[in-house]
Amino acid sequence: MRALVTGAAGFVGHYLVRSLAADGHEVFGGTPDALPLHDAASAVRWVALDVTSDESLVAAVHHARPDVVFHLAAQASVGASFGDSLGTWEVNATGTLRLLRAVGTSARVVLTSSAEVYGSAPEHEQPLHEARALRPCNPYAASKAAAEMVAVQMSMSGDADAVVARSFNHTGPGQDARFALPSFARQLAAIGRGHGEAVLHVGNLSARRDFLDVRDVVRAYRVLAERGASGEVCNVCSGEARSIRSLVDEMVELSGTGARVEVDPARVRPVDVPVLRGDPTLLHALGWEPRIPLRTTLADLLAHERGRDQAEG
Repeated sequence: MRALVTGAAGFVGHYLVRSLAADGHEVFGGTPDALPLHDAASAVRWVALDVTSDESLVAAVHHARPDVVFHLAAQASVGASFGDSLGTWEVNATGTLRLLRAVGTSARVVLTSSAEVYGSAPEHEQPLHEARALRPCNPYAASKAAAEMVAVQMSMSGDADAVVARSFNHTGPGQDARFALPSFARQLAAIGRGHGEAVLHVGNLSARRDFLDVRDVVRAYRVLAERGASGEVCNVCSGEARSIRSLVDEMVELSGTGARVEVDPARVRPVDVPVLRGDPTLLHALGWEPRIPLRTTLADLLAHERGRDQAEG
């Protein structure tokens, strides 16, 4: 199989290209500058790909001639989307339309979306099913909802072959510290090395989220590429919700630092969904189940940040 991965140098892209290459697939990694940025570089053929440019997308698709495109390229931060809603829309929504037009029906496209599109839902109406009406409550979520709509519309009209992976929260070693759990891991690693006061700065701890390990998420994307129906939307989730407070407490325990937890107002989002839990029934029907316990994921996050600290001296 020939696979083109947009956003290949990003967090999930790093894991996906390694997984595909390890199974012997021919992998083309799309990045804005076509530079190999991680240890999967030797197994990937890198191509310049800018989702805001029709010419760049057409050239990348022509070069790769993929059987499947995993569309991961995105502005993926909810917080950043409040400061740049137009740029977020251009990358996430219009960029998806540009990609689908460039690919047409020549390849299956797996579009990675987000559970943020559901917005806020009462806990008694959860877990959330794919048929639920979308009520995005931040610019990032709105842009992802629009990307989903164009993927479904073009698939239904025969202009594309796309399946939507509506991903809930996921994390793992190497995720950007703009996100909550790797930020906590980075702080705890520094505390463990004696850098500064033993205080862990956090945002809203009452929110509850449905988390998966990134390695389980990558397996889900591959399952959808092989078995998902064209035009289908599928939750990628565990079906369980954990409070951020419980995850913080577990990370502090695993770190052995005894750090004190303090809420930093600057880390609290302007709008935050209280609870987000998905229904994984459709994905389970395709033969996928999560394999990695969340405690293992948290331990791996801490180990990664400790290793990064040591490497940097």
